[in-house]
Amino acid sequence: CSLEDIEDARRVAHFLGIPHYVFNYTEVFKREVVDYFIAEYRAGRTPNPCVICNQRIKFGLLWHKVAAIGASSMATGHYARLIRENTDVYLAKARDKEKSQEYFLAFLPEEVLRKVVFPLGNYTKESIKRISQEVKLPLRTKKESQEVCFVPTGDYVSFIMRHFGISNQQGTVVNRRGEPLGVHKGFFYYTIGQRKRIGIRASSPYYVIGIDPMHNVVQIGPKEEAYDKAMTVALVRWRKGEGDFSLFTKIRYRHDPAPATVKVRGMEAWVIFKEPQFAPAPGQIAVFYEEDRVVGSGKIRAAFNDKFSFPPGSSFLIDSMK
Repeated sequence: CSLEDIEDARRVAHFLGIPHYVFNYTEVFKREVVDYFIAEYRAGRTPNPCVICNQRIKFGLLWHKVAAIGASSMATGHYARLIRENTDVYLAKARDKEKSQEYFLAFLPEEVLRKVVFPLGNYTKESIKRISQEVKLPLRTKKESQEVCFVPTGDYVSFIMRHFGISNQQGTVVNRRGEPLGVHKGFFYYTIGQRKRIGIRASSPYYVIGIDPMHNVVQIGPKEEAYDKAMTVALVRWRKGEGDFSLFTKIRYRHDPAPATVKVRGMEAWVIFKEPQFAPAPGQIAVFYEEDRVVGSGKIRAAFNDKFSFPPGSSFLIDSMK
């Protein structure tokens, strides 16, 4: 948080007549979130630091601190809901589906869900703004940001290069047959599904469809080659046991959950979509739903399709369906 954010919280707490505490987690945040973010990019994967921050910092360390000062539960401003069924508690989408943030909370275990409250979950964001104005909460007008909090400019590559002293590492750009098309400045400039700033002239747009971090090779192709029929997921949370399930699967925040067959063995899932999906990216978070309920989540390991194969011996993070 910035100093302005801390001051905003202090001012609102004073207005409401409740205590205001500030805890400094700078070092652990760097170790658990920032270092993870950089390591994933350097490995050619697509990280989601907000999910990790919620799991390890906000609902991990912070919850333990809250419990230590005598609180029985913790309320946050996330747009999400909790569904209670008998003795079970499930994370669920908020009423405001456009602003719903359950995706970013999908790594939280049930024991944490039992101790948290999401008071905004049944409201739209506009109604919350109206209520806050009616009660005259002393809030500043803030511009909404979709960027990672510790990279507010969105320039991830400059951030990584600055913090780890990485210089440009020129490599080869190839097509799906492994034929050279040009050069790039370093594979860490790219993510799966990227269209802009590829630097290769063509009559129609190219998309990143594969990244080989070991050999510093980036593979590109037309948009249809960025669609995948299946993927494997290393599960972090799973509520249904082993078996085959018909579920909806979300592969990034701004993605409509797609119907899929999910085959689970242990903490590994093989996901076969009803229709191919655009650019499931290794490292990104997959979330599984039954209607609005979250029943599982994990990290995408690899995605597959039945249209092409990569050159033998490559270490591409996307490979062909066997």
